[in-house]
Amino acid sequence: MHQPRRRRWPVPPSLLIGLAPLVVFAAISAWRSRPSDDYPSLGQTVDSVVRALVIPEGIAAVALAVVVTGLGWWRIATVDRTRTPLRWSALAPALVLVVCLVRLPLIDWTALPAHYFLLLTVGVLFVGVFEELMARGMLLVGLRRRVPEFGVWALSCVLFGLLHLLNALAGAGIGPTLIQVVFAASFGSTLYVARRVTGSLLVPVLLHAFWDFGSIGYSATADPSDTGRVVVLGLIGLFSFAVLGFGIVAGGMVAWRDDRPRRLAKRWRSVPPMAAFALEARGDLAAPAAAR
Repeated sequence: MHQPRRRRWPVPPSLLIGLAPLVVFAAISAWRSRPSDDYPSLGQTVDSVVRALVIPEGIAAVALAVVVTGLGWWRIATVDRTRTPLRWSALAPALVLVVCLVRLPLIDWTALPAHYFLLLTVGVLFVGVFEELMARGMLLVGLRRRVPEFGVWALSCVLFGLLHLLNALAGAGIGPTLIQVVFAASFGSTLYVARRVTGSLLVPVLLHAFWDFGSIGYSATADPSDTGRVVVLGLIGLFSFAVLGFGIVAGGMVAWRDDRPRRLAKRWRSVPPMAAFALEARGDLAAPAAAR
């Protein structure tokens, strides 16, 4: 009798495989970083956009795409078979989109040449593809192999936030880095909601890229003496933190709702089936008869 052949492709989901891109990326980033690097100047010029975004992020995105193809994980890494029934949670990514849109008029589009913004668009798209495929794609596949969905949401957000600690090795200050870690973790929750609402990784990729475009584009063209724009940006920043706080609540509730069938199954697992009660009752009736 022939033994059934073990499936080799697509490769079955694995927690270790899901974590591997995150670990490899962290190791390479730590190796490439230097404390003398001028992190705040990232993306401020055409040359910086090409060297710090387009080339490295493009290589990383292509390399990760090759890995996903080799694993046969494209569908499970980019598509959820079921969407969350909590439709109100779509407000979280929608509000992030609003923030991205209202920041666009604050960018001085005449301060830099047109090809700067074109290259920046390409660079942030590469960032969105790579980081989302890594953190909201492969990592989710791996975590779902071992962890309930609430844990998947929490761990994916925390790991995505901690990944930004590497910025301190590239010349960023400790204070701003810690703020960015908290921000990235909460932003990751909103991107998780975007995937669960739409059932696709495409919306998180585009939302991530749009957010980075506004952040880098404004910082590259900002005029510190223009107090009006600075005040408006500060108000938008305060609103953004409120939006991201809502994203944390929405992400947690979406994941908790997804875990409801598992919790119910676990709760009823300890309850004996009706047949067991029937046999016990028959035994109780038979005992007095045997005594007579």
